[in-house]
Formats: sequence, structure tokens, C-alpha cells
Amino acid sequence: MKLLHLADVHLGVKAVGFGDRADDLRRRIQAAFERALSVAGERACDVVLIAGDLFDSNRVGDRTLHAATKALADFLAAAPQAHVLLIPGNHDCLGDGSIYHAAEFTRLGERFHLFTEPAGETVRLDNPDAAIHAVPFMCNFKQLDINPLAALSPLPEAKHNIAMVHVGVTAPHWDAQDAPQVTCEEIAACGMDYVALGHFHNFTLEKTGSVVARYPGPPEVIGLGEAAGGAIVVELTEAGVATELVRVSSLELKQLQIMAAELDSEGALADKLLEHAGANVVLRAEIAGVLPLGVRLETDEVAEELSDRFYRLSLDDASAYGAVELDEGDYPERLVTGKFMRMMQERIEAARASGDERGARIGAEALNLGVHLLQGGDLQ
Repeated sequence: MKLLHLADVHLGVKAVGFGDRADDLRRRIQAAFERALSVAGERACDVVLIAGDLFDSNRVGDRTLHAATKALADFLAAAPQAHVLLIPGNHDCLGDGSIYHAAEFTRLGERFHLFTEPAGETVRLDNPDAAIHAVPFMCNFKQLDINPLAALSPLPEAKHNIAMVHVGVTAPHWDAQDAPQVTCEEIAACGMDYVALGHFHNFTLEKTGSVVARYPGPPEVIGLGEAAGGAIVVELTEAGVATELVRVSSLELKQLQIMAAELDSEGALADKLLEHAGANVVLRAEIAGVLPLGVRLETDEVAEELSDRFYRLSLDDASAYGAVELDEGDYPERLVTGKFMRMMQERIEAARASGDERGARIGAEALNLGVHLLQGGDLQ
């Protein structure tokens, strides 16, 4: 048996931070979804599982809804042996006002199944011989509700048992209350051959015993901090379960931290950014640490100047101005710059001594700006 596992597609995403690229990003996400379905056709997959958050919300427009259902209808028409099974996620949850009440879904035919039973349900397939067990994400979810994975039991008579749930796996990085939680130990004890997960966008599971469980992540970049995952091709045989993540994204997310101490000019900053430039690159960069004395960066202007070298460039300046060790040889007290620096250092130290950290920070910024101007810099 071969299946394709998708999740967290987020069609119709708001695309916060993408400005005039927002509409284009939404088109790219739709195209990545269609490419993923094409992979299912090319690999002769028997089943496509969509483990929640096909849509970014229950309030996406009709155009997004029609494009999604048309893609599903086209796939089912082109792959007459295949089935598509889908659960709502926390973004497109099932309840009053859910997008899944739209008539378009009822027109997809018998080989499309939307899970709607809050207590969980099973779809039994004859060809291939498999049982798909799933719980939809309900809009009235409460954190103390039953663990959805615990509500599902494998069928002994089925050759393959597969579970599909939209949950978070308990992990140190996550303590949110936006989805049910399961543990790796609970996955290991569930009795399934494969668990198709949705919710986390970039997470690798460990210690799930003989049960294979995966998060595919979004097929396309969906935000400035959301790298693309892909579509997982899962093959279940007598020998076990094999998985392959197939990339279908058109964009590449890069994250870059630039140490402020390495920057002596805006040109140096631009050079570091341009090392990662590309027409399909989404770059999220941050300047961190302490800037050298006298260096002043207009980061907004740098980002604007380089914007056409990237699909999207986000540049955050988290740099600071630190304490200055005065060298008599470099900044003698008899010179204006030396006198100014000593005066500002005294003010900064006095502010810190009195517990005025805001005053100390303002003083450090003033010291840096003053040295910048005294050395011939400008305010442009």
C-alpha cells in the first residue's frame, strides 16, 4: 500500500509580512498543493491523507475554496484508484461556520471522505486492504478533552491500520494550549502501523517504538518564520513502513543571524545579506550583539535597497551599544572626541549606578551617535 501524507497547507494564508507579495504567496501555496497531488498520481498512491489545516481559516474566500476543491476533483478524476481522506485542523476546525459545510465537498464523490465524528471514526478500504482511523479537530476543543489518539483502535482484520490526528506531541519547545497533546510513548502504544500527524510545522519524532509517525510540514513557505516541509510518500509492506519527504515548494526560507561586531558600515551589512540573495529566497535576518563604536546603521534603508534581490527580505535590528574602553592613544582627552566620550561614559556609569537602565541605554546610543558625527558621519 502506498499513500501520500499532507498537512498544514494553509490555503488562503494572510501572509503577514509579505506586503505586495501576499497574493503571489497565496498562489504559490495553491500551486504547491497541486504539485503534491501530482506526486500522489505519479507515485500511484492509493490514498491521500490531509491531516488538518488544509485552509488557513474558516473564513477564506470563495476563490480559495473553489481552487482547493477543483484540485481535489481533478486528482480523483485522474487517479481512479485513489481515495482522499481529510480531517479539519485547528485553523479550519469543524463546527458552526466551518468551511467544510460548503456544498463543494459533497460533490467530490465516494472516494473523498471528510471525518466529522468528534469521538473518532474508521474508514475501511477493500483495495488496498486498510483501515484509516481519524478524529476531526472540533471548534469547541478544550485542552482537557480526551486524547484523540486514545480514541482510535486498530482493526485486527485489516492488513494496514493508519491513524490521522491533528495534535501536538509533547516537547520542551511547546506548551501551547491550541491543540490536544500526545506523547511519543502514547504513539508507540497505539497499535497503528503509521500515524499521519498535523499541527507542528517542523518537528521530528523520536522513540515511537515500532509505530512510524510523521509531520510533513507545510508544502510551501507560509510565513517569515515558516519553512516549507513537503509531501510524505509512505509505503507499507510486509517488511515495514518506509517514508520519503518530497519537496514541492517554490520558495526557500533562510534565517540568518549577523553579529553586530562584524559590521563597520552599511555596506558590510549589505554584503552579508547579499551572500544569501535569490529570486525565490525568503530571508529573515537579525543583527545581534554590540555595534562597534561610531557605527550607525539605517537598516530600513538597507532592506529597502536590497528588496528586489530577494522574494522577501525581513531585517530585524536587535543590536545594542555597549560599554567603551577608552584608549588614551586613540582618543586623547585633549581632543573633542575624547572629552565627549569621557563625559558620556560618566553619565552612563551614573545611570547604571542608580539603577536607571533606560538612561544608561539612551546614553550609550548618544555616545555612539556622537562619535559617529564627530568622525565625519551624517544622519542620512
